[in-house]
Amino acid sequence: MTPATMTAVNAAETDPVERILTATDGIGADVVFEAVGGTQSDATGGREPLAQAFAAARPGGRVVQVGYIIPRRLRSKSVDWINPTTGVTAYTPNATTGEHVAELVADDRVSITEYVTHELDGLERFADAIDITMNKAEHGARGPAQLVL
Repeated sequence: MTPATMTAVNAAETDPVERILTATDGIGADVVFEAVGGTQSDATGGREPLAQAFAAARPGGRVVQVGYIIPRRLRSKSVDWINPTTGVTAYTPNATTGEHVAELVADDRVSITEYVTHELDGLERFADAIDITMNKAEHGARGPAQLVL
């Protein structure tokens, strides 16, 4: 077994994502540490530090967050997100995030009320729910349409 290689990348001197993807033949790093934190508008998009960490991680890799921020989207690359600052557990393809999120909503720790703008009765309204969800602006929806069965 080959020992792991660790390489520090100074983002002030070079594009960290480009450097890591070049060094790994486009695969991405097994583990990426984000240690900047601070105010970031979108944790998984754009060129902000945590977004760069996700972009530099290989599919199935790990992002270790040392800086503090709460990302909005974690699963697009199925990476493990390890956040020692806040104690958030890693979300992996085998994690029961649906159950976890349902518990947060049920315990009133997270409110989704403002995002539930369209509730449709019955499974026969499924096509309408898809249309509303895919075209939120046209329908004035804030979140996905909900089917009430």
